Amino acid sequence: MSPATANPLADIRLLVTGGTIDKSYSPVEGALGFSRTHVLAMLQQARVGLPDAQVQTLLLKDSLDLTPADRDTICQAAAAAVENHLLITHGTDTMVETAQRLAQEQLAKTVVFVGALVPYAFGNSDGLFNLGLAFGAVQLLPPGVYVAMNGRIFPWHSVRKNKALGMFESTPNSHPNLASQKHPS
Repeated sequence: MSPATANPLADIRLLVTGGTIDKSYSPVEGALGFSRTHVLAMLQQARVGLPDAQVQTLLLKDSLDLTPADRDTICQAAAAAVENHLLITHGTDTMVETAQRLAQEQLAKTVVFVGALVPYAFGNSDGLFNLGLAFGAVQLLPPGVYVAMNGRIFPWHSVRKNKALGMFESTPNSHPNLASQKHPS
C-alpha cells in the first residue's frame, strides 16, 4: 500500500500566497495587512490532519500586489512539489489570472485555488468553508486547474469574480488558448 493510499492527505500540498483569507486588522496602522498565515489554525479547527510540512508559505500578499515574478514563484513551487494534488490560497481579485498562468505550465497535477471574501480572522468568514470545499475537490477532480469558491468548483477558464454580487460565477469559455490544457466538459 502506497503512503497516499494509506493517507489520502499524504499527496496534498497547500501553497499559501496571502489574499483576504490571511488578512488581519492592524490597530496601529488602522488597516488590513498580513502578520502570518491563518491556514494552520483553519486546518486545526476543521480537524484536517495535513502535516505542517505539507503547508508551504510562499507569499503573504494581496493579489492586486502580485507581480509576474510572484506568479513565477507560485508556478515554480507547484512544479517542484512532489505531491500531485495542490491547494493554493490566493486573493480573489487576481485568482483567475494566476490560475491561467499556472495552467500554461501544463502540470499533470490537480490544482485548486481557494480564497475568501472576508478575512478568516474576522469571524463569519467564508474562508473555512471554501478551504473545506477545496480539500474535497482536490481529492476528487482529475488533473487540471480549478477555483473553489462560494460552494462551487469552476474550471479556471470559465470563472470570474462578480464584484457587484461579491461572489464567483461561471462564464462562457472566455480563454481562447484552451488547447494547452485538458478540461472537463
